[in-house]
Amino acid sequence: HVIDGGHLSKSIACFEHNGARTRPASAQRRDEIEASIGWFYRLSLIMRKQRFDTGALSLHSVRLSFELDDAGQPVACQPYAIKDSNRLIEEFMLLANMSVAARIEASFPDSALLRRHAPPLERRLEDVCRQLAHAGIEIDTQSAGTISDSIRRISDADTRYTVEEMLTQPMQRAAYFSTHAIDDCAEYRHYALNAPLYTHFTSPIRRYADVIVHRLLEASLAVHGNHVTAEHALLPPYYSPFFPRTNATGSLTTAIHDSQSILVPAPELLAIMAHQCNLRKDAAKKAQDASSKLFLVNYLAATALRTGAPGVITQAIVTKVGENGISFVTPMFGVDGIIYMDRIADRKNQVVSADGRKWKLHLWSVKQASVTLVWTATPDPKDQLASKLSALVIDDTRHAVVGLQHNGAVETVTQTYRIFNKISVCIIPETSPPDLTVKLVMPSV
Repeated sequence: HVIDGGHLSKSIACFEHNGARTRPASAQRRDEIEASIGWFYRLSLIMRKQRFDTGALSLHSVRLSFELDDAGQPVACQPYAIKDSNRLIEEFMLLANMSVAARIEASFPDSALLRRHAPPLERRLEDVCRQLAHAGIEIDTQSAGTISDSIRRISDADTRYTVEEMLTQPMQRAAYFSTHAIDDCAEYRHYALNAPLYTHFTSPIRRYADVIVHRLLEASLAVHGNHVTAEHALLPPYYSPFFPRTNATGSLTTAIHDSQSILVPAPELLAIMAHQCNLRKDAAKKAQDASSKLFLVNYLAATALRTGAPGVITQAIVTKVGENGISFVTPMFGVDGIIYMDRIADRKNQVVSADGRKWKLHLWSVKQASVTLVWTATPDPKDQLASKLSALVIDDTRHAVVGLQHNGAVETVTQTYRIFNKISVCIIPETSPPDLTVKLVMPSV
């Protein structure tokens, strides 16, 4: 709100210190806080622009946000919106992490806990770029910066979102490591940030890796004071103010030898700790994804129960066309998957009819990055599902009532799907065990 030119709400508790006493902030102090927020925001915009101008890459995937009732059950669901305040905090967080990484690596080149991000898997990246090229989009994969520039040239928001989702697939996960375990300093780099050195420092209350880094920084301060003894060979010139040449010694009372022995793990032990942090980080990510999926299943199950329909129809975007099926992602829910053509042709109940007809897939043909499907649509007077489904179409903003009609005759329908085409899918929740089944909806709504 302040970033947009407003004022701090009077309901927000602001305090100022007066000696040993703390009291509610005066109007003048609140004005000063608002001015500081504005300055930090404008500075963050400059920092963010400089970061992307110098080759950083950011790929966003859908994160869901849920509104819960008093019983803790989800009653609303929407993609999490990233705000300017999030970006403000992100820039200073990244700056702190990079600065501390450089500091501890300079102080303890054989015992620093850093975080690296390897380049994307080459063959998978080539496959994605080949699919995009068939759709008329060229991605320059020379570096993270050139990929970022290629994405920024895409003007259509849905297309840009889909490209980012597709480019996420070949990307490798970032990982903690001990500098003792990697001989080549060039492999310390963080690919997406285009940074020579990076670590996690800013969240010690929720990540043990940050606790280790805090201890390393404390030991560095004890050994070198506020400065290190030389400029850092890995860093470009604009980092040099962090490393002025000085012979300053540590200002803490702890002896240098004691500081290192207490706060800096042995190199071999630090490598084991880095491995354990990676295991816990991956486990936490899986738990987070499973939790989000569980809440989504509960939300969709409650919605389906309320309407009497088996699932929810929403829009999906084709992300890949393969020999056996089409890959998709749903922008509204972040659900992705593959619709297999042979399953639709050989099995019953693999297509959800939205107009009261039976849809039968007879032929499909894949050519380059497109698939052509040949259907027959037969009227089914017993089908009562269409009327229920037509009232359960969810778009980006609301539930939309859609009335679907057909002329009562058997029809042959031919469809061609390509990357970026929009299709309709029905997401069907299964509560035991919690899971989601996605079926193609015919015709699209």
